[in-house]
Amino acid sequence: MNISWLYKTLETLTDLLLPKEEKVKLLETLGPAGLCEKIPPTEHPQAIFSYKNSLCRQAIWEIKFRGNKKLIRDFSLLLYEHILEELGDLATFSNFKNIVLLPVPSSKSSAREKGFNQCVLICRELIRIDQERKQKTFTLVENLLIKKINTPHQSRARNREERLNNLKNTFEIKDTDLNLADFSFLLIDDVITTGATMTESFRALKEAGAKRVMGVALAH
Repeated sequence: MNISWLYKTLETLTDLLLPKEEKVKLLETLGPAGLCEKIPPTEHPQAIFSYKNSLCRQAIWEIKFRGNKKLIRDFSLLLYEHILEELGDLATFSNFKNIVLLPVPSSKSSAREKGFNQCVLICRELIRIDQERKQKTFTLVENLLIKKINTPHQSRARNREERLNNLKNTFEIKDTDLNLADFSFLLIDDVITTGATMTESFRALKEAGAKRVMGVALAH
């Protein structure tokens, strides 16, 4: 059976039968295992789910604009497991240790409007999960990477080149006493589209002296 066709058929039925409010209720009842059953995975190595799926888009919207605690918890549990799998190889082959979580920063205006940065909330949940499991996989630094310039929303850009130009030189590293070369940095985002945000984040970190950087997201 064609799995992609099956997912597309289920998505169409879901759109027809469930209004947005009902979708949210459904998403909140699924739990991590149910999310994996209802939302197709992405082939992108840095993300978990396919953003093309309507349930995934609804979940990300809830996380991004409402800070939905239940969905942040469930998606973070899945992201945590994904990260552990990635780190298993990186620690062996790339000396990816002394790991610091870095949330992709939002602009000051966006943070004021919403009252939060969803990537910070995800990072805090990842730390909470790590502590619950009595691990010390990583630490969290919330304001090391900052967005110094407000830019138009990335969804308005027409292609990857425009997204890259939109973000060029907008991120920087805040003054710090840390020697960035001593740490491995794990960037956390909600959605990867063209990869422009990750590219700009990597640039800022590496120009400041970071040697080991990777990024992961909930969806692509």
